[in-house]
Amino acid sequence: MAIYSLENELVIARIDEHASEIISFYNKETGFEHIWQADAKYWGQHSPTLFPMVGKVFDGNIRIQDKIYHMGNHGFARHSDFTCIRHEADEVVMILKDDESTLEQYPFHFSLKITFKLIESTIHVQYEIINENDEMMPFNFGLHPAINCPLDPKLKFEDYHLEFDCAESFDIGDAAVVNATRINLDRDSLKKTVILCNPCSSKYSLVDQAKLHGTTIEAKGYPWVAFWSPNAPFVCIEPWYSHTDFEENKIPFEQREGTILLSPRKIWKTSYSITVF
Repeated sequence: MAIYSLENELVIARIDEHASEIISFYNKETGFEHIWQADAKYWGQHSPTLFPMVGKVFDGNIRIQDKIYHMGNHGFARHSDFTCIRHEADEVVMILKDDESTLEQYPFHFSLKITFKLIESTIHVQYEIINENDEMMPFNFGLHPAINCPLDPKLKFEDYHLEFDCAESFDIGDAAVVNATRINLDRDSLKKTVILCNPCSSKYSLVDQAKLHGTTIEAKGYPWVAFWSPNAPFVCIEPWYSHTDFEENKIPFEQREGTILLSPRKIWKTSYSITVF
């Protein structure tokens, strides 16, 4: 598997064909690496795509068209080898298609195309999922980018906070928070995933207290956005169209909350972006 670079006068981004994930987003001006470097001691990925499952089903059994399938946590795209079909100085396009391995876990023919486009200090990522079947195709979709924290080695994890562009309500630990525009970080704050349901925000920033440096993820239209840090030097900001099981659930996959139903031969699109400063 090859690794492809996108570069301009401000930043360098590197994308791996394996999992088609951003494995580095380096700010030339500050010398800071913004993407988590996949230390398996904590979590061994960088910014995977969650397809065709977000999270996991309660009992491990995925029920599709009255048959049982088994798929790993967050689906198989995060472990799959994509193929690069275009690479330019500021853009790379990768694609994943079904094969024998995917059909054993998920009985549908599909194409998943990911386009990475670098503009100034922002990498824009667009997803296109094509239903290659003559029947409706159900799927889950989400994103899982992990951002280094602390970003500046002179600072501590606790010197950072998450900031939203709208006031949001959520549960953190055992407490309910109402109409907040930030989450102050400590080592216990994100051990349990914090989830925004139907957020009004579209921008989520991980910044130091002085707001000198940070990372902003822009994700419009995602019904859930999750934040997670397992006592680790990173924070995941995860826009989801679907979600893991929060409780026991034996509903068929195609009827699960958040499952997308794509008509035959149609294309579903979404996008997000990461900006560094």
